[in-house]
Amino acid sequence: MQTRSPTTMEIGDMIEITRDGFKHWALYIGNGEVIHLVTPDAPLRVAFCSVSSSSFSCKGTITIETLKDVAAGKNYSINNYLDGKYKPRRTDVIMEEVDKMRGRTIKYDLLGSNCEHFVTFLRYGKSESKQADDFMKRVLTVGLAAFAISAI
Repeated sequence: MQTRSPTTMEIGDMIEITRDGFKHWALYIGNGEVIHLVTPDAPLRVAFCSVSSSSFSCKGTITIETLKDVAAGKNYSINNYLDGKYKPRRTDVIMEEVDKMRGRTIKYDLLGSNCEHFVTFLRYGKSESKQADDFMKRVLTVGLAAFAISAI
């Protein structure tokens, strides 16, 4: 995991912001600004989701704001944790994606298309979320433990 002091941010750095019960992710794009995926409510609420007989869809908006406003007094750090697995994309490629995506509304899903997936896609061209993966591992572990206990 590569973590640097926020005073040395470079375009394309992934910013991990500590929130109550989860981490929010943004990508530094220069001049004190970040791009991130936000939902109309908090990410853990489903009030912004619509449910139909065939789908469960949520929407998130891609927004550019100052890091100071996004962090809102919470702790944050640079965390380019996938640098050992993937090569970061060139700054010009990242900024082309930023220009294409700003202001768009896209599908939002806590486990498959969240703010961390969005930021890793911008930096590496690959969507991953350690936070979502860790949650699913915990759910699977609990499920397997419950199954083992019921089999006894």
